[in-house]
Amino acid sequence: MGSAKENSLAGTPEEPTGWQPIVPQRPELSESEQQALFEAAAWQVAATVCGWPMPPLADRLPEIAGKVVFGSFVSLKRAKQLRACCGYLGGELLLAEAVQQAAIRAAKDDPRFPPIEPEELDRLHMDVWLLWNLEPVSGQGEDRLQGFQIGKHGLEVIRGDARGLLLPSVAVEHHLDAQQFLEQVCLKAHLAPDAWKDPSTRVLRFEGYAISGPFPLQVRHPVQAGRFYPGRPAEIQRELDALLAGPERQPQACSAVLVPHAGWQFSGRVAGAVLRQVEFPERAIVFCPAHTPGLARWAVAPHDIWILPGGGVASDRHLAHQLADAIDGWQLDSTSHQYEHAIEVLLPFLARLAPHMRVVGVAILGGKWSELQHFADQLAHFLQRLSQLPLLIVSSDMHHEEVAGDAQTRRLDRLALDALETRNPERLYRTCVENHIAMCGMRPAVLVLETLRRLGRLQSAHLVAYATSAEAELGRDSRRVVGYAGMIFR
Repeated sequence: MGSAKENSLAGTPEEPTGWQPIVPQRPELSESEQQALFEAAAWQVAATVCGWPMPPLADRLPEIAGKVVFGSFVSLKRAKQLRACCGYLGGELLLAEAVQQAAIRAAKDDPRFPPIEPEELDRLHMDVWLLWNLEPVSGQGEDRLQGFQIGKHGLEVIRGDARGLLLPSVAVEHHLDAQQFLEQVCLKAHLAPDAWKDPSTRVLRFEGYAISGPFPLQVRHPVQAGRFYPGRPAEIQRELDALLAGPERQPQACSAVLVPHAGWQFSGRVAGAVLRQVEFPERAIVFCPAHTPGLARWAVAPHDIWILPGGGVASDRHLAHQLADAIDGWQLDSTSHQYEHAIEVLLPFLARLAPHMRVVGVAILGGKWSELQHFADQLAHFLQRLSQLPLLIVSSDMHHEEVAGDAQTRRLDRLALDALETRNPERLYRTCVENHIAMCGMRPAVLVLETLRRLGRLQSAHLVAYATSAEAELGRDSRRVVGYAGMIFR
């Protein structure tokens, strides 16, 4: 099924003397090793589809690094219909390499189907096949019908440059008898259906088993594409080209950033001005306000992938679970993130600038100063134990009351920005509360600043850019103006 790497075989079915089966022993994996391999294959499919760099699978699964197979296939189905099936075959292959290459090819290289799209991932069913014991089918002509077992063996036929392979499951799924199975594998090789009878056609059998199940990665689909930012991949990239344009700068390490989350036509340039200056680590945590009341107050996004049109950003499920376990009242909750725009609008920037980075999201609904202090204390203790501090991203617009013109918005924003520039989280909290400044991400900002203060990682605050929605309204008189600020904290 699908294409296969050319493999060099010693001997022929017609000359069985001296033939040694290729990988005669079944590759034994424990249940936990099978699950880890299955998930790693899924991550490789997702990475190929979304354009992320991925380390060798053997580095991620050292416990199986030394196991050997004849080959591997990855099969993807959607609504029980084949969507892709490709393999990686050879003589004696390291299992991890064979599975990784098969996953890459299934994601994008099956010539019978278009490449897998990111939006499809959580609708797929996946089989990861491990193959072993490649050997000739004994006998000639009609005798070959007795040389293999339906359900146990797959078949490969070779004549000259023509070759075809069918996995053991094909005969079972399509209710084929031995002759029909031989005919189908010949057709797969673009040979006559009775070519298996010809002595010049080599017929080989092999064994294999599949690790099967629904695609194991949880995804969050985009809901604001076409509204807050463009809905098509090419349009997204063109817009990012414009929003990230500017003088060449060397990205620099920082502890945290503040970026706005309105529609790109209003706040995209401010967000781009900040993010283009950042040196990104391996992971980031985005803290945003929850714009939908009635859901979890402190919601950690539990999914594995943030899907975007034509791509996606990887999350870190392990880090998300650790956060929920480490901090009182925080909980894993996908519903709170299902329609939230405050993280989604930033993801295309991160996908462009840091495709290697994994992004965890936390949505915050309310919180008094004492509560924020308590969370910051626990968050600081947790982050202190990590080998590398994640980039902390505060997603927040500035003041946006129902009735506030440009001058009033700028005046109130100046008060909040002065507090931010002092790096005093309590002052920011008091300033916004006492002056009724509707900075939607004030509490995420207070949490992050107080956390960094406790870690000793808050030495400077730099305002990179500021704008209001009035600047994008082409001079129209607006009674509701929103402010947008971009800051870097070191």
